[in-house]
Amino acid sequence: MAKRNLKKSVTLGLVMSLFLASCGQKDEKDDGLISLNEIEDIKTRQYAIEGQLLYANYCANCHQKDGTGLAKLIPPLQDADFMLEDPGKTIRLIKHGIKGEITVNGIRYNQPMPGNPQLTNLEIAEIATYIYTVFGGNEKRIEVKEVKKYLEEK
Repeated sequence: MAKRNLKKSVTLGLVMSLFLASCGQKDEKDDGLISLNEIEDIKTRQYAIEGQLLYANYCANCHQKDGTGLAKLIPPLQDADFMLEDPGKTIRLIKHGIKGEITVNGIRYNQPMPGNPQLTNLEIAEIATYIYTVFGGNEKRIEVKEVKKYLEEK
């Protein structure tokens, strides 16, 4: 019984997410970003929709809603070479944060980024799917097993 209710809840959640994305999602094409409505693969779209909500709660305050960062204080995620070069490093930063200097698109940043140790591997996969698809410019789903593998690396 509980298993059936869980399945119904997951299905209902997916349907509602897709409905909200198609009805209420602002088309971000004006910003040069990929709109969630343009994501063709249904699982990737689901991950990105959930990732957008998580990004808004955990990341947007510093990196901004549109991924442009904060001048020379907080690096951008939009077309960020740092992020695009190494998904594993990005996954580890989401979970564990960073202290010390990094260079993104030729600009040095030296503000600490707090980690999010409370996030599950699925939540990190959803955030990563969102940022890589929308801010990276390519439809890209990050799977939970990839997150697990990256987090086991040093």
